[in-house]
Amino acid sequence: MLDTVDFYREILDNLYDGIFFVDKEGCITYWNKGATSLTGYSSADVQGRNYCDIFQPLDKHGNNLCENNICPIRRVFDIATLTEIEAYICHKEGHLLPISIRIAPVREVSEQYVVAVEIHSSNSPRYAMRQRLEELQELAMHDLLTGIANRRFVEINLAARLEEFKRYGFDFSVMFIDADHFKTINDTHGHTVGDRILKMISATIANSLRSFDIIGRWGGEEFVVLLVNTKKDDLFKLTDRLRRLVESSALTLDNGETLKVTVSVGATAAQKGDSVGSLIERADKLMFESKRRGRNMVSVEFKED
Repeated sequence: MLDTVDFYREILDNLYDGIFFVDKEGCITYWNKGATSLTGYSSADVQGRNYCDIFQPLDKHGNNLCENNICPIRRVFDIATLTEIEAYICHKEGHLLPISIRIAPVREVSEQYVVAVEIHSSNSPRYAMRQRLEELQELAMHDLLTGIANRRFVEINLAARLEEFKRYGFDFSVMFIDADHFKTINDTHGHTVGDRILKMISATIANSLRSFDIIGRWGGEEFVVLLVNTKKDDLFKLTDRLRRLVESSALTLDNGETLKVTVSVGATAAQKGDSVGSLIERADKLMFESKRRGRNMVSVEFKED
């Protein structure tokens, strides 16, 4: 019997991105290598623990799926049918990871039901983003710490978008993002933790953008995002969604402490007569307005047509 179990475990380890089993109490009973690769958690990290406590799954709006009896995994125990959803889970390094989840009830040998969960991140926009980052690495236009685009790449794309805006009227917007109280984090926890926080922020935002949007590190704890073809009326909603996702991310330190961070954001749509400098300056001033209003906020401005 043991050989048979090991045989199936080897299949699950080699054929799937991520598979884990959950019992009726929500505790993880099996965890394959693909799940480790995807989430950063080893089998020892999660075995016997409640999946909600580990992953804190969110829907696309940032709502906690384990609250208010809307958890899709628990629902499968009630309806006993295959369920598929898109969600965000918390990676071990703290950033939110967008995943697709297939949940199915399975009867164990002991005649007890467990739920089998398959997790993967295989939709085309994120593969396109991964391909773009590989291209950035080849062009030496990525930030060495976070792996996202660097300031030079952002400036080149800003100039190109402004030229398109002038010639064809293609709208785009810019977000200027700054981590709140970052100096305090560095002073309290050290620069290594500070670097991990920057990676967490950038990964959460990058994973939440469309494939044709761009995020780059402007410098220090500052990031710039280019939102392409964005309707002005939707600008606040889009930027505030990213702010809330960063607020929901969390980094677990080696001592077990959980460290969270917020960002202040300024966002503005491109306007006639803008240059790269004027557009960044306006977004930067709006970011400081968010700081002035108490941090962890979004300030948006655009000129009416």
